[in-house]
Amino acid sequence: MASQPATLLIVDDEIQVRKLLETLLRHEGYQTVSAASGEEALRLVAQRPPDLILLDIMMPGMDGYEVANQLKGSPATANIPIIMLSALSEPSARLTGLETGAEEFISKPVERVELWLRVRNLLRLKAHGDQLKNHSLMLEQQLQQRSTETAQMNVHDLARLDLEQALRLAVERNEFTLHYQPKVELASGQVCALEALLRWVRPGYGAVSPAVFVPILESLGLIVTVGRWVIDHVCQQIAVWQRGTVGAVEVSVNVSGHQLIEGDLIADIGRFLVEHGVEPHWLEVELTEGSLMENTQHTITSLQRLRAMGVKISIDDFGTGYSSLAYLRRFPIDTLKIDIAFIREVTSNPQDAAITRTIIELAHSLNLRVVAEGVETQAQLEFLRHAGCDQIQGYLFSRPLPMQELERLLLDKRALGKLLPH
Repeated sequence: MASQPATLLIVDDEIQVRKLLETLLRHEGYQTVSAASGEEALRLVAQRPPDLILLDIMMPGMDGYEVANQLKGSPATANIPIIMLSALSEPSARLTGLETGAEEFISKPVERVELWLRVRNLLRLKAHGDQLKNHSLMLEQQLQQRSTETAQMNVHDLARLDLEQALRLAVERNEFTLHYQPKVELASGQVCALEALLRWVRPGYGAVSPAVFVPILESLGLIVTVGRWVIDHVCQQIAVWQRGTVGAVEVSVNVSGHQLIEGDLIADIGRFLVEHGVEPHWLEVELTEGSLMENTQHTITSLQRLRAMGVKISIDDFGTGYSSLAYLRRFPIDTLKIDIAFIREVTSNPQDAAITRTIIELAHSLNLRVVAEGVETQAQLEFLRHAGCDQIQGYLFSRPLPMQELERLLLDKRALGKLLPH
């Protein structure tokens, strides 16, 4: 069990390649640092050696072969795994990369699942080697000492075990709550939908980030149970609003790939919609682009069944998974959400701006609705408005809100009319 996320060094002279790899790997739970040249990469490694290096071959100045030669030639850095990246298809390029000491070689454009698996497998091998080395040192130092398994654990392992136990209790005691972040229609300037977001306040510790506890729920096999609770409570809340002053409102829920593959998601959704008297079109299911690429045919069949029921389907974090809009035509999709990585610098980075415009234009050509997440500035809003984006969500308008604040906003803002000035 890893004590902390692995740190990966990405070395590539193309900024967009670095940005995409950083976003993809961070989604898998890794920490990343990047370098635009071989020289910069060697300086970073000297300052703080990473757990693994993704190294482009063709770069101005010092190329990837020379970087690998220097790293593998030094005892201090020889054990750092290297995955070489290259658009070159000649076998000689692969052989030369392996001769320099690189453990793996991946051709560009990188396929998301292949990259993840190769990184994971290399890190496992390195961790095993490090574990054997550390174990030998420990035996030498503690030959005359007796220790228990608990005493040999490090602080991070103990904290992880403690967090896992707390999450199991949280599921048993229903400690989770839902916050809702409004989505705003750019054409009208009004709230048009909400996204339900899971929250957990750990007793005695305070709020825990979903980025921390959701992956652990998945690893413990509890995400299906918690996901079922979320859908039940969202359907119940839609019904309450529909009967009250707020009125009917569309709500999207995030669904893990585990729920599609391991759980009975379709039956759960159908049961809760009927139980609470909610029409299916008020519910939207959000999946990440990456989860679509896993167990593809089963995923397509499941989404088709949901679509036939009338439930809307949205793809979250689009633009970071190396898939294409043409490929997504195979899936019954209503909405694309542009990943925050592109929105963050859309007014300052021409490449992010071009990608965002292209996603919006092509999505509209496929009759898909486009939502931009993470909108925080008026300049970002104006860019998205001129680019033809349909909806936005982000701190420019509202953070995710607990129920009381949300209902106050919905009632007040609807009464005031348009929210976003033209």
